[in-house]
Amino acid sequence: MKPELLEKLVELSAGLPQLPPVIRYYDDFADEMVAIRDIGDCDQVELRLDGVRCPLEFVLFGAVSDVVKRVLVDWLHQYDPHSVKLWFDRLCSYIVRRGLDSFAYLVASPAYDARAHWTSFVLTEVQVDEGSALRAMLRSLCRLNIGHWEPSALSVIRALPSPKVDRYRVVRIGDCFLPLDHQSLIVDHIDAMCAALSNDPQSVDDEALRDVCILVTSYQYAFRPGQIARIETADVRLYSTGAVHVAVTRIKQKDNRKRIRETRRIKREWGPLFNEFVKRRDAGRVMIEEGVPPRLLFGLTPSGVSRVILELTSDLTGEAWSPTDLRHTAAQRLADGGISHAGLSEFMGHSSDRVANVYFDASPPQAKRINDALAISPIYKNVAKIATTKTIDKAMLLGLPAEKQIGGVPHGIPIAGIGGCNLGQNLCMKNPVVACYTCSQFMPLNDPEIHQEVVESLRPVVTEFAAASRNNQQSPAYAQLKSTLDAARRIAEELKSDGEDEV
Repeated sequence: MKPELLEKLVELSAGLPQLPPVIRYYDDFADEMVAIRDIGDCDQVELRLDGVRCPLEFVLFGAVSDVVKRVLVDWLHQYDPHSVKLWFDRLCSYIVRRGLDSFAYLVASPAYDARAHWTSFVLTEVQVDEGSALRAMLRSLCRLNIGHWEPSALSVIRALPSPKVDRYRVVRIGDCFLPLDHQSLIVDHIDAMCAALSNDPQSVDDEALRDVCILVTSYQYAFRPGQIARIETADVRLYSTGAVHVAVTRIKQKDNRKRIRETRRIKREWGPLFNEFVKRRDAGRVMIEEGVPPRLLFGLTPSGVSRVILELTSDLTGEAWSPTDLRHTAAQRLADGGISHAGLSEFMGHSSDRVANVYFDASPPQAKRINDALAISPIYKNVAKIATTKTIDKAMLLGLPAEKQIGGVPHGIPIAGIGGCNLGQNLCMKNPVVACYTCSQFMPLNDPEIHQEVVESLRPVVTEFAAASRNNQQSPAYAQLKSTLDAARRIAEELKSDGEDEV
């Protein structure tokens, strides 16, 4: 460090406020107050977050460590510990990338000199989260009146420019949205688990039951892993009517006063999953992860919840989808369905309607929705994927038992010979043909013309439903036909492509 800068820091350190002997913060995961003692004599402190011990080391800050300790104390009094941990890590990241001198200069210099350094040096390579952490530190210096920083300099901090970045790029380009067939596979799995539970509760093991309940909360209500992990057994209310209500806490709020509790109602058809799981949880049959308080319903840390969702979606769809992907997909479903900005913000647990705008920007216009439903949209074609993994030829189809050869008369249109069913139509509870194209048990015939005929036959039906329901995107029949046509078209195109490759 430059001698003149070190001299400024020594002078600044002489006037620092005294550190308290004990700092306390609330660990909402363990539901208890945690104390940090004698921070002034420590080279590191430990935060307990989500059942995990997170060390914060001051060695990297060198001569500025005494200042950083005061900032940390102020942060723990003002903000959620998760934000504190994130900011502390980003300060460390900035020092590693840009050097301690730059960091120390921001701390020790007058506000306008620091602003000039920010514009000429910091802004050139600072990452977004690092910039947020540096501004949070400077605001803390103002509150504490450290060095040249005082409350009147807050306007200077607010005016500091940030690097240009699109935080919601993944939403705008659509990479985070689950294709319709993947969503169908998830819903089918949940329905199948409900059916298995109804037939024989003991056929569903405890871990599989826990995992599907976690999937329901993430898929239906876009809960974050931290919210799911924090659901307590007492937060689940079971009614004699079969209704299930779950109370969750808003998280990722810098201001603890905004961490309010909200109640959500689980879909009635999926309620038995939670009834059975709560029964097993009360009986002590569910394993609890290390570091997780016994009061929590699923017995997992937030990282454990994320792991469950990634593994389960990978098994179901062949692609691992994160809780964030499910969250974005749920929000986009509502935006496409016509929910208001305020309604979407409330659903997502956002404190501002501004964030909801990105989903409405990504929501297609009505003409495109009809185009998608008619399975002729080139953009939509690239997003969706085939839900099936096996094709059969005509000889194989004719060799199948009659109950495994698919045929039906959906909406008065006779359709047969499109493929086979691993399960058998006599055991299937779904509508033949209409449900087959998005079912994992479907084995399509390797003749693209057959599937193209299905598309052409059902298109007028989609148009009729669209007109009758005034393009209501929430209509189950309309949504199913839309999904069916798209899957049939994609199968036909893929088979054609495979045929051309062979030639």
